[in-house]
Amino acid sequence: MTAASSQRIVTVICALLLTLPACSGANNSPAPTRASPPAQAITLTATPSTFNFALDNNTPESVTVTRSSGIFNSLAIRVSDPTVVGATAATLSGAGATFSVIPIAHGETTVTATDSTGPSTSVTVTTASCGRPPSLIAAQLAAPASGAAGVSAAIGKLYFEAYFVNGVGVSGNLHLIVGTHGTLEGGPLVIAALPPGTTPPTPLSETGTSEITVSATVPTLMAGQQYQTELYNDTCQQAVLAGTFST
Repeated sequence: MTAASSQRIVTVICALLLTLPACSGANNSPAPTRASPPAQAITLTATPSTFNFALDNNTPESVTVTRSSGIFNSLAIRVSDPTVVGATAATLSGAGATFSVIPIAHGETTVTATDSTGPSTSVTVTTASCGRPPSLIAAQLAAPASGAAGVSAAIGKLYFEAYFVNGVGVSGNLHLIVGTHGTLEGGPLVIAALPPGTTPPTPLSETGTSEITVSATVPTLMAGQQYQTELYNDTCQQAVLAGTFST
């Protein structure tokens, strides 16, 4: 076979396969690399996104938050006006999370859930007002004293001087406002006696009422935090702020 014949054979093979080492030119250039598609932004969805508590409905409402992809590592809950509703800490399960909204007083506010990576979603909450006369008129934090600092996070129980309309029995619950937009729920109000050595607050001038010492349990608190106390019967009646303290 002549040299010319051999060159023609190589040329034909190159044209067919385009991959032989003997082939040269543009046919040996690597295939272009495709750019990866941009990552999809993560979104959160709250269900329901709005909720209206019906008249005399004091049952906590469950809210579900769903992540569009990935799983939850943490979810912060913020209440715009924590005197109106409380919100529990979120329970996380994969791409889903749940928390409860608790009606405290008449009004409207927004509860916002924010993922540790940045995205958030909100629920608009409205509570009904029935106009029924309140039974709880006023209250004062007695132990610890309002304004106290360095209170033990394990205090376990708070005491109040509460003023109820004459002839109306003690009822209600304790709601805590944590910092500016956090909430925490205490226990029901029960008749109590102030701890020994406690100096009671100066009595209020509330005509037609009975001053009653009450207490309510609280879960373990956070150290280095400010707490504002609020006593309430239900959303049909007046909720009253009763003093602040810090741990």
